[in-house]
Amino acid sequence: MSIENDLKAMREAIFDGEVAAAVEAVKQAVGNNVDVALILKDAILPAINDMGDSMAEGDFFMPEVKISAKALKEVVGILKPYLLAQRNLDDIDLPPWTGEGDIDDIGAYLMAAVTAVQDQSVEAHAGFFIMIADGLDTHEFTPCKIQGTEAADK
Repeated sequence: MSIENDLKAMREAIFDGEVAAAVEAVKQAVGNNVDVALILKDAILPAINDMGDSMAEGDFFMPEVKISAKALKEVVGILKPYLLAQRNLDDIDLPPWTGEGDIDDIGAYLMAAVTAVQDQSVEAHAGFFIMIADGLDTHEFTPCKIQGTEAADK
């Protein structure tokens, strides 16, 4: 499998919440000495953007968010030490979690945040990635507006 296919598989596995496949893909990338910048730019950030888009569109609900967040957390556990060693860092600065609102609001926040961090350093990408994984894993979402509208219509 090519690096491009490995990164695509990682992106899809994270989005789909396929923890074992995401872990295997990131381990394979690390084992093949793929640059962390490439992993972040071509797999992790697009996966987060895809999640945000699906949340904003009302196609991704709490179960999907939590499943994808679990895959992100597992990838963080593998990728962070690799990043620290590859970039000779002691730790990574994390931006604050500032997403608020219903699930579609959080989705829009994720997409805007991915766009804002796109042109920043690898360290900024990593800090963003870790912050998102932690934030989605612990954030308590209010009911989705779509679900609330559907309930009100009955």
